[in-house]
Amino acid sequence: MSVKKVDIANGVQGYYIENTRFNTTLITYNFYFPLNSQTMAVDALLPFLLTSCSEQFKDYIDLNIALLKLYGADLSCSVSKCGDCFHTKIGISVINDNLAFDNDKPVGRAAELLSGLIFAPKIKNNEFYPEDTAREKRKTIERIVGEINNKKAFAKTRLFEEMFGDDPYGKFIYGRAEEVEEITEDQLFTAWQTLLSTAFVRINVIGKENPNAVFSTAKQCFENINRKNVADISAVLDVIENDDVKDITERMNVTQGKLAMGFTSRLKGGLKTAAALSVFSDIFGGGPYSKLFTNVREKQSLCYYCSASSRRTKGVLTVESGVEEENVEKAIKAILSELQDMKAGKFDDSVIEASKKAITDSLYSYYDNAAAIDIWYSREIGEDISPLKAAEIVMQVGREDIINAAKGIKLHTVYRLLPKEAN
Repeated sequence: MSVKKVDIANGVQGYYIENTRFNTTLITYNFYFPLNSQTMAVDALLPFLLTSCSEQFKDYIDLNIALLKLYGADLSCSVSKCGDCFHTKIGISVINDNLAFDNDKPVGRAAELLSGLIFAPKIKNNEFYPEDTAREKRKTIERIVGEINNKKAFAKTRLFEEMFGDDPYGKFIYGRAEEVEEITEDQLFTAWQTLLSTAFVRINVIGKENPNAVFSTAKQCFENINRKNVADISAVLDVIENDDVKDITERMNVTQGKLAMGFTSRLKGGLKTAAALSVFSDIFGGGPYSKLFTNVREKQSLCYYCSASSRRTKGVLTVESGVEEENVEKAIKAILSELQDMKAGKFDDSVIEASKKAITDSLYSYYDNAAAIDIWYSREIGEDISPLKAAEIVMQVGREDIINAAKGIKLHTVYRLLPKEAN
């Protein structure tokens, strides 16, 4: 699999990830711009509005018919955080040209459809239509309610809110329901203009078809857009350190308590600089060989689940656990004890090898489908390394690297979500 990069416009890159294994071509527009607490709810709603209708396709019925005529092409969008950037992804997957009828060119047509949704939305008098906005606001509020109902996800969201304070990284990416309710059509229009004029853009084309038609369409779309102030996506803010551990307890109508613990790390950034953090995190609380699973969950039976994960771009480690209230403090003590053992190097070499194999197997799996490849190359925008190269870097991590990573871990915030007390 080869990767070729082309410059399309100021701050707009095209990436052709050639892969002959797939019968489809995936095209994604990835927009990156600094996180902003004041506009996050608007920024999150915008791509869902853009992919529901356009100037050409007035409603989703018209759009769906167009997708069916493109051999059932699949349209998608998502929002996420990438370091301190807001990441908007809008994409389409379509069959390769050689599988189409009568010399049809579905890849080129898909690129035109996608660019039409992004660059020519359904607007009037510099505003989106109220009925379209209201529909997408309702759907976004449903996503927010779903997050609240998922108590495991809710606990992690609350942990990040408490841990990051005023840093927009800690804010739930869809915002709050009341913020969504207040979004106006002109705010969405401003967000759309800002997206096209200031975001750093990565256009990924994954498949075996020549990407020239895709990149040519993109070039034409960006020609008339003033892109003099493209966002700097390289800077990542450090987590503000606390003199004391922040300790939060909240109660809701839950039957099982949730424990979420947030740690800071001295390591952060891409895999080249923070590979040891990834391996440490996996040994600490990743697979069934991890210390949290084998000792806290299995041997001590203190929780229903207990796992750790790292966000190396931000230099953050989290531990999540489902636990009965009477075992919460015991679980916290046990988790911190396992961390101290990691700092002291009390783990077997066999566990290191098991962890590195699990991580590299996961990295190799990115090649299994186009969507996974796209996720990798849209997330690793700082280093532009392949999953194969990343696996090589992980395999070079040694015991001392892992111990040093552990020594740089510091508890920042403890969040407990517990059942309401009986009256």
